[in-house]
Amino acid sequence: MIKHLLILIGIFISFNCNGQNIVSKTKQKSITTNPLRKKIIGIWKQKGSINADFKIDNKTFYYVDDFAYYKYSLNRDLIKIYYSDYTYEGKVSFKNDTLILSNDEREVRYYRFKE
Repeated sequence: MIKHLLILIGIFISFNCNGQNIVSKTKQKSITTNPLRKKIIGIWKQKGSINADFKIDNKTFYYVDDFAYYKYSLNRDLIKIYYSDYTYEGKVSFKNDTLILSNDEREVRYYRFKE
């Protein structure tokens, strides 16, 4: 009886561990599948600015002057930044190490902040 119970516990643990690996691999794959995702991560500023404008990580834009975090999504080269009162939608592109965010209204270039 105890032998059967131990076997069942072992099987249960085995299935749980495998399930967690699948989930974490899926999350990791979705983060790394888009080559722009890795490229946009960093600290960015506009030309002529002494200080950084924002920092991008895997999930958020952090605006230095506002001390504010905003979530964003990136689908191929289209980005959405979810501000509290509206959602910015634009295209992401790069020219060398210059991040270009553009939409119907304007195009803004950001340069990687070097400390």
